[in-house]
Amino acid sequence: MTRACYQFGSLTRKKRARGPDAWEFRYYESTAQGMRNRKTATVGTVEQFKTKALAKKAVEALLLKLNSETPQQRMAAVTFGAICDRYLLEELPERYSTAKSYRSNIKNYLKPRWGDYLLEKIRPMAVEDWLRNLPLAPKSKTHVRSVMHLMFECATRWELFNERRNPIALVRIRGGSKRRQRPITLTVEQFEHIVATLREPYRTMVQIAQCLGLRVSEIAALQWDDFDFEKSQLLVQRSFVGGRVGDVKTEYSQDYVPLHPGLAKIVLDWSKQAVPTAEGWVFANPMTNRPYHPAEIQKRYLRPSGCCTVQCPTCGAKPGVWCWQEGPTANGKRVLIHEERKLAAGRFSAIGWHTFRHTYRSWLDETGAPMKVQQELMRHASIQTTMNVYGRAMASSKREANGKIVEMVLKPVAASA
Repeated sequence: MTRACYQFGSLTRKKRARGPDAWEFRYYESTAQGMRNRKTATVGTVEQFKTKALAKKAVEALLLKLNSETPQQRMAAVTFGAICDRYLLEELPERYSTAKSYRSNIKNYLKPRWGDYLLEKIRPMAVEDWLRNLPLAPKSKTHVRSVMHLMFECATRWELFNERRNPIALVRIRGGSKRRQRPITLTVEQFEHIVATLREPYRTMVQIAQCLGLRVSEIAALQWDDFDFEKSQLLVQRSFVGGRVGDVKTEYSQDYVPLHPGLAKIVLDWSKQAVPTAEGWVFANPMTNRPYHPAEIQKRYLRPSGCCTVQCPTCGAKPGVWCWQEGPTANGKRVLIHEERKLAAGRFSAIGWHTFRHTYRSWLDETGAPMKVQQELMRHASIQTTMNVYGRAMASSKREANGKIVEMVLKPVAASA
C-alpha cells in the first residue's frame, strides 16, 4: 500500500471585484474510496494577513489535520502555534468557562511567546524562566503551564512529537499550589449579619449557598423542576456561567443533595414572588427572564451590603471595609461600624460567593460528619480536594481541642503540687 506524502497545499493571492484581495488556499482531500478531491478555502484578506508568511501560519492547523495519517518521518517541522490552532479548532472543551480559560491562556500567553517555536526547540528551563517572570499569581502561572503541557500531550497523540517525556512535565513553579490569601470562613453569627443586609432574591440565593454548599453557577441555573419537595431532594445538573447555560463542573458535581424542610419552606416562599419564565428559572431577572449574573450580584450587593460609607468611628478603617454593627447615620444614610471583638478590620472586604462553600465545608467538620459524607455533599471527585482545599477549623473548636491537650500536660504537674 502506497503511503501518502506530506501535503503542503498552495497559497495564492486572489483579486476580488469588491473589497481587498484575499488569500486562497488550495489542497486535496481524500475520500473513503481513496480518491482525492480538490478543495479551495479562503484564509482571509490581505488586511487581516499582510504578508504571505502570516497567511501560511493561519493554515498550519488545517495542514496538520490534512496530514494526520502521514508518517511522522516524512512530515515537515511543526510549530507550537500550529498545535495550539489545531487544538482550538478540534478539541476545545465544551464547557464554556473551561474553554474560555484555555482560549485566554493560549491567546494571551502561549502563542505570543512560543507560537513560532518548533516543538523540539522548546526547552523546560526556558519555559520555567519565562513563567517565573510573568506578572501573574503563582496559581495563574500553574494554569498557563497546565495548558502548555496539554498542547504537548496533544502533539504526541497526533504523532507530531516523539519525545518519550513531555518537556513541560519538568517545569516547576514555586508556590504554584499556595494561595495568596486564605479562604474566609464565617461564623453562624457573621452569616446571619450578611443575610440581614440582603434583599430578595439575593437573600434566598445566599441561604441556598450556605445550606447546601452549591457553587453559585449551579444556584443561578436552578429550575423549579430540579426540586423534588416530596422526596426532600434537589438535583444539581446544570450551571450558568458568563450568560451561558451548560453542564456542571464535573460528572461528580451532578448529583442529588438533601433538601431540609426549613430550606424547602424558604424556597417555596420565594416561589410566590419569583418571576415566571418558560424555562422555569428559580432566580430569573425580571428585565431579561434569564438567570441573574452572579458576578454582578457579588459586586453590587453582596460585598457593599455591609461596607462603611465613611471612615469607621470605632477602629478608624477606611470606607469600603466590611463592618457588622449598626451605628449612627451619616449624610442621611445608615452606616455600619466595626465590632472589634468579632473580626479584624477589613478581613471581610474580600467576601465572595465561594466563601459560603468554604464555610459549608467547615461547618460540616463542626457537626462531626464523616469525611466520605463530606466529600459526597461537596460533590468532589477526590476526597483530597475536600480535605486539603476546603474548610478551616472554627476558632472555638481549635481552642477546645488545644485545651484538652494542655490539661493532659499540666495534670501531672498539678497533682504533684
